[in-house]
Amino acid sequence: MQDESEGASPQQKLIATTVTNLRQAKPSGVYYLFARVGGKLKKKSLKTTKFSVAKLRLADQLKAERAACQLRRNDISGQLTFEQAAEISLDRLRASGSKARTVTFYQERLAAIYARWPELKSMQCSRITEKGCRDWAISYQQSVKRRTYNSTLLVLRKVLKVAVENGLLTLSPAHTLQRLKVVRDKPPLPTHEEFHSLLAHLDKSPYPQIKKATCLIRLLATTGCRLTEALKLTWSDVNFENSTITIRGDLETGTKNWKIRTNPMIPELSTFLSEEFNRRKPLDSRQTISEVKEAGNTLRKACKDLGIRKLVHKDFRDLFATRCIEQGVDIPTVAKWLGHSDGGALLMSTYSHLRQHHSNDMAKRVSFGI
Repeated sequence: MQDESEGASPQQKLIATTVTNLRQAKPSGVYYLFARVGGKLKKKSLKTTKFSVAKLRLADQLKAERAACQLRRNDISGQLTFEQAAEISLDRLRASGSKARTVTFYQERLAAIYARWPELKSMQCSRITEKGCRDWAISYQQSVKRRTYNSTLLVLRKVLKVAVENGLLTLSPAHTLQRLKVVRDKPPLPTHEEFHSLLAHLDKSPYPQIKKATCLIRLLATTGCRLTEALKLTWSDVNFENSTITIRGDLETGTKNWKIRTNPMIPELSTFLSEEFNRRKPLDSRQTISEVKEAGNTLRKACKDLGIRKLVHKDFRDLFATRCIEQGVDIPTVAKWLGHSDGGALLMSTYSHLRQHHSNDMAKRVSFGI
């Protein structure tokens, strides 16, 4: 493991490992594919710092790169079908380290395309026309929600890009198709009073399982974590001294954007976790904070008892974001706490009504003293 080479950034070096074509970036620890394919040097992040995961992704990535290289070498002018191009696109997705659910989502979108345009599956890419794509778009967007249409259009473009890259098309026949504008509704959240009533109602229950579910609800509401992230939180992720909590996600698939984040704990979270830790006295710091996998049934019954709208796990992530913005936390900071990588663009779109209210409040604070 001695030789070094240039990494993805000037600050990092790619260090050879015991596995051929696998290198690790220092100091980040992220593993990379580093190999010559078709005479060209390929360097691609495998998006993991775990050696066992990197070895598996390396094999998939090499397979995808070699398949693409073979495609470029073969004289298949006009012979590649849309289905074959779709398989190449899926191979690339798998090799890039995308989560299994992302691959499944692409497969579902492809099935939706074939259902509305069945002859496309066996059609040669060179014969796909702008008119065919446009006819599909007009028909499909009338039968589905705008968000669904946009995501399906994205997959169609990804597949046709394979044909363009390999010289089978000079321009994607879907290039004129436009995404539809999606107007986001205000998140249907419980009021401050309803949330307190919900917790008070659940706290009265004598049943241990409901108490455990209530702990999960509190954890979701005070961290802003996704359910999958909250379920993986362990006591070793909590730093009571610095009042921080580290969100790592699943050991194999990480968080949604693969990034580990360390957030400051709001006072209520710190108090809640301190009380839980003292009550349970966990002997192993690797023990998960949540003792249950979900709180759906508990929520359904409690909401019915209180006569409020049925709540789901994601509502508490939205509630966390809402409370933060309402109480003056700037949107880029909230986005960082939630694990968004867009700097707050999604939050500004989703919570525009709160942003305006916050803007009005901030304006009242400005004074020139004249």
